[in-house]
Amino acid sequence: MDRVHKGYLQHNDISPGNVLLHFPEDKVSEVYIGVCDWGLASRVCETTPSRYGYPSDEARTEAFKERGSFVAPELWYTYGKPNSETSLETLRRRHLYTQAANAYSVGVVANMIWKDEDDFDLFKDTAGKARFAVALKELTNPDPKSRSTLRLVHATLTAPPYNFQIPECCYRKHI
Repeated sequence: MDRVHKGYLQHNDISPGNVLLHFPEDKVSEVYIGVCDWGLASRVCETTPSRYGYPSDEARTEAFKERGSFVAPELWYTYGKPNSETSLETLRRRHLYTQAANAYSVGVVANMIWKDEDDFDLFKDTAGKARFAVALKELTNPDPKSRSTLRLVHATLTAPPYNFQIPECCYRKHI
């Protein structure tokens, strides 16, 4: 997703259901990760309003139970009556999809994937595992202004001690 953001795009709908994993038969220690369902994607320069506005707290709470954990907190809102300070039209302009919101969703999914990982070759030691966990956790800071960026986490994880290799593309096609 860091590469997507560098291309001034944002997905706006990261969740486990939109992450594809491919395990090549010839390389059992590798996994290729892809992202699907780009229907809500937008350019960074666009002001794309959140689709998580609801007419009542009850409706918002019900929707949050279904999808909430993958959506950045700043995208959820309850709107009020038309022509008011809290009208749908007004709040839609205040609750926009951003790269920070995208990073939050990536952080939630990444934390789910890596939560119980205990691979010595990956982490090298307990301190390495802790630093890795902190880097991912910083993506899910509830305050978007304090949230880490995908670019910073990417830089952290591709530098020592991790030295993760980032593939040039998501998939290989065997012909």
